Amino acid sequence: MSDVVSQRRPRDRKQQIVAAAARQFERAGFHDVAVADIAAEVGVSASAIYRHFSGKSGLLAAAAEQEVAFLERAYGAAGDLPCLLDDAAGLLLRADRPGSVWQGGQVFLDPARAAELGQRHRAALEPLRRAVLAQAPDTSDADADVLTWAVHAVLGTGRAFERARVDRDRARRLMADAAAAVAGLGRLVPPGAAAAQPGTPAGGLRPASRREAALAAAVRLFAERGFHAVGMDDIGAAAGISGPTLYHHFPRKSALLAHVTTRCLDAMHFDLAGILSATGDPAEALDRALGSLVRINVAQGDALAALFSEVVHVPQEERAPIRRMQQDYVDEWAALLAACRPELTRSDTHALVRSTQTVMNRMRLRLPLAEADQRAALVRIGRAVLGTPSADRRR
Repeated sequence: MSDVVSQRRPRDRKQQIVAAAARQFERAGFHDVAVADIAAEVGVSASAIYRHFSGKSGLLAAAAEQEVAFLERAYGAAGDLPCLLDDAAGLLLRADRPGSVWQGGQVFLDPARAAELGQRHRAALEPLRRAVLAQAPDTSDADADVLTWAVHAVLGTGRAFERARVDRDRARRLMADAAAAVAGLGRLVPPGAAAAQPGTPAGGLRPASRREAALAAAVRLFAERGFHAVGMDDIGAAAGISGPTLYHHFPRKSALLAHVTTRCLDAMHFDLAGILSATGDPAEALDRALGSLVRINVAQGDALAALFSEVVHVPQEERAPIRRMQQDYVDEWAALLAACRPELTRSDTHALVRSTQTVMNRMRLRLPLAEADQRAALVRIGRAVLGTPSADRRR
């Protein structure tokens, strides 16, 4: 008699597949993940995945829906703002939370499906918006929208706390406190402030250099379409450069992306070096560093966004020095924050710095204001996440 025991599929196999897909899409991007990669992580064959999903697009839609459903759960509990933030922070820091794929993946979804999930995503944030308004009933609709998105951005930076290896209970308190500080900012949109349409080019002069024209075109196209949807011919056409000439400057598309992100980091480090040499006050230096990041973000946000979202497409040998530069920049901020807030541990400071920098990048497109108003709002949000006062309040 045979001792072979039949093995049944786990009841949650479909959920395991979706969770693995979300992790892979978050880590490597939609285009660089194959169904076979997801199957290998789950321990099944690719054909087993096709029994549940039509392909990668179906997996992405399922991962995005799982993320939206998790937000509905995170913000759906009744209670005042402090309780909601504490509960949401605890849930959004759980190790089994869904991967974050909605923001970067929606462009790859069927338009009707993306619209449906977008409506659910906005509805999921509505309880948070009501809690923000309940705390400050006189808040304008425009400010309530901005504050809701800013608080949500803070609560979406769980990876920053994980990377810094902050204890989960400690991370929950830090995240909830930072979110509460942002929620309490009050007016961020000045009355009658001139609105600028997000994503609208500001205009300006075209670079005379062909190389610079190519870089400018690449940054714009990567932001509009995503790295994989843009070809070298597209960049050349947008820059008014022939293909052979473009390849003379950049041998491949990833070289363009690597150069854009490296130059962005060089600018950040250059500014920071000047700040550190100009003052002996860590609080002033940190506030000026925040202002520098905001200025670069507003002026060159598409390039900075590539550092957060597209750098995964740069080959590993070129990506490693970029990541080292990014870590060095975080380390400098963390040292300044530690001097300003000695009650924080080293892990705390690194987590809050990464959280702040991520929130700055995400909130840029949520503030369709004139440049001066946008910069002022971002600086105030950044100070709230860091837990540092403005220069005027320190005097």
